[in-house]
Amino acid sequence: MSNQASPKASLSRRSFLKTAGVVVGATAAVGCGSSLVAMAENAPQAAAQEEVYRGVCRPNCFGFCHLNVHVHDGKVMKTTRAPYNEACYSRICQRGLSHVQRIYDPQRLQYPMRRVDGTERGAGQWERVSWDEALSEIASKIQEIQGKYGEASVAFLTASGNQSAGVTGAYSRLLALLNASNIGPCLDMGSYYGMNAVAGTAVGPMLGYMMWNGNEPTDAKNAKTIITWGANVTDAQIQNWHLVKEAQEAGVKLVVIDPIYTQIASKADLWIPIRPGSDTLLKMGLMQIVLEREAQDVEFLKAHTVAPFLVKESDGMFLRRSDTGVAPVDTGQVDPTTQQPIMDDPFMVLAGGQLVELRDGVDPDIEGSYSLGGVNCRCAFDLLKESLQQYSLDQISSMTEIPMDTINQLADIVIDGPVYHYEGYGPQAYNNGGQTTSTGLTLCALLGNLGKPGASYGAFWGLGLAGSMGDPTYTAPNGPSTGLNIASVDLKNVVETGDFLGTPANIKMLWIYSANPLNTHTDTGAFTDIIIPAMEYVVTADSMMTDTAAYSDMVLPIAQWFELQEIANAGQCMSYNFNEKAIEPPYECKSDFDIITELAPKLGLGDYFTMTNEEALEHQFSGPLPEALGADYATLKETKQVRFIMGNAETAPYIAYEGGVFPTATGRFEFYRETVLPRVAATVQPTPEQIQAERLPHFEPPLEAWPENPLYSTYPFVLMSERPRYRVHSQWFATPLLREIDPEPIVKINPADAQKKGIGDQTYVECFNDRGAAVAKAIYSEAIRPGTLVYPKGWQLTQHKGGGWSYLSSTEYDPFIVNNNFMDVLCDIRPWEGADE
Repeated sequence: MSNQASPKASLSRRSFLKTAGVVVGATAAVGCGSSLVAMAENAPQAAAQEEVYRGVCRPNCFGFCHLNVHVHDGKVMKTTRAPYNEACYSRICQRGLSHVQRIYDPQRLQYPMRRVDGTERGAGQWERVSWDEALSEIASKIQEIQGKYGEASVAFLTASGNQSAGVTGAYSRLLALLNASNIGPCLDMGSYYGMNAVAGTAVGPMLGYMMWNGNEPTDAKNAKTIITWGANVTDAQIQNWHLVKEAQEAGVKLVVIDPIYTQIASKADLWIPIRPGSDTLLKMGLMQIVLEREAQDVEFLKAHTVAPFLVKESDGMFLRRSDTGVAPVDTGQVDPTTQQPIMDDPFMVLAGGQLVELRDGVDPDIEGSYSLGGVNCRCAFDLLKESLQQYSLDQISSMTEIPMDTINQLADIVIDGPVYHYEGYGPQAYNNGGQTTSTGLTLCALLGNLGKPGASYGAFWGLGLAGSMGDPTYTAPNGPSTGLNIASVDLKNVVETGDFLGTPANIKMLWIYSANPLNTHTDTGAFTDIIIPAMEYVVTADSMMTDTAAYSDMVLPIAQWFELQEIANAGQCMSYNFNEKAIEPPYECKSDFDIITELAPKLGLGDYFTMTNEEALEHQFSGPLPEALGADYATLKETKQVRFIMGNAETAPYIAYEGGVFPTATGRFEFYRETVLPRVAATVQPTPEQIQAERLPHFEPPLEAWPENPLYSTYPFVLMSERPRYRVHSQWFATPLLREIDPEPIVKINPADAQKKGIGDQTYVECFNDRGAAVAKAIYSEAIRPGTLVYPKGWQLTQHKGGGWSYLSSTEYDPFIVNNNFMDVLCDIRPWEGADE
């Protein structure tokens, strides 16, 4: 590396990796900043007295990479890649290499701080307090607020910033004992809802809860083609890019469907640009072509989907034997979930036009109708075909802005399977995101492109449940909380009305952990203008002064990942991962577990928190069930990793819905749903017309980002976000090493659009709408679709020259999905009139 003042202009990949991997010596002690140049020139070697611990990097990129944490004299000197049992998951990225600077970031919170009395939240006026004073005040506020407004008035809000058993278990236990309310995450739930609606929620024999199901990424090499839908794997999911590239090198073709010419699009055999928010339409068009060509897999439809089921026009339910006058028969078995008797009441289908019970050996029709006692019934497959005619192919071509020749070319590809459809989290971040996913899965079911190697649709992320099974009462020793369960995107509505589905809801205190909702959720203004002002007390536990912490009354400095022992129980590696404690927390920082343990006696709950952190982890991962699964504490501590799904990533990758078995009520793929329910309870309720439409694939335009919206004439740009290499949402936002490479908020704009607006390259602009604004540096890019703007997500309000990105988004949501719609945003752009310095 040269000795120039700033390395940005000449920083190569080789020099970056060399610099990032260098040992940081005593000069990088707690509180000392360090630049790239200082690291390269001043770092001494300390390997002789080095200790190496196993760490798990666990942000919500969900890579959950294993790292070697190198420690000298009680300080972390560097991080390097550590091996997974499956070598394909052994990796480290620039964020993982920069942990030293994150741990010793000069901006890190050092001690508890209380907002100065009489100052406004967000004004940045703080006073240092002791831990005893901080926890005593918090306990007093909890008791005071619950005494005045009821137990449910205290609420805990969390997200996915720290997926681990110890933190989650301790907070869940405290919440249940307090009968407090839970404010649940609404992030990336469009794909979760759409996937589970038609294909079911999978919990495997190893207690792996497949929240986002799909074949393991190592299976992509078994496909003929990989199609990515809004998934910029090279940047947003770096940990999986090598798997896609290795598949390409083995001869697998890559098709990228994305409005933007992304990094992965530049590596593709075919890039198909699409209008933002129109993915569902394209999938419906592809199904029309499949049916026109009679390319559907009839045998798969008969055996593994609800295609042959008869649907009653009277109530939309499937026809069962009991509808013919024969009462259900008690099987003598009990449903382990509901503890209710299992009744035999088989579905009725047509076979050769005759009404019969659907039993083994029956070859059902998938088309046809029947009238029973004046009730007309039709095969679900006929209803699917009818729903796909909502728009003609010419209309779909026009609305998606994809030429018909290209749609037909894509149809050739999807028919010639197996195809590995890799869905990113971009297409689901619109109000219609649930249908985007469920329709994609339906396309695959139509072609029999599910349940076998190389044939998949979806994402790949799971949660291991063994820790909650060692002692199922650990997180709720006196039973579940009687408080409310409110979706975070619905919190504004609840606060404004004081009502939640007919129940009084006086939320007056928030405790926020593992989350930064003012930054990483939609509609910052909903928090700063409505939610936070309605709170009598706000606590945030974090290691940095985030946007959320800045609007709190008490900020608690927490330990970072390598400063406590923990078991990470989620991610794309599908493993329980043991994280060793490498160093003591610096300054006065404490782990979340220790904070709760010290708070509990002040609430009269001390008897429930007598274990140490290690003892609590051992308790959660002990007992017959974890031991039977090989996921007990002793095994985890020794091996550092235990897989919680079947198979082996390298030799026998996990196959979703293997053999055409689906964890649904029918045991089949349900492209038609007789029972339609929202993902969670929320104040916005679906109408009967919406429920009827939701039974089948259909297209609803985005709530805001669509040309027919009258607001389009005022705000003509779709504002989209990307997930950059240099942060994970808002994590790593201040890390000096990464900020030298990526110093400030930017917005990418097509040069033609910029010139029409009088905007120069590298000049500051203001993106704005009727909700708010954000100031950033404009970057010309031909990769950006005209009529769209793209910004990297995660910049704090203090890092903008004005405003912030989430001020422009909305908390309006689809009543079924109840999701943050990050991409469903319109805005305009203009030169910024402020000073550029």
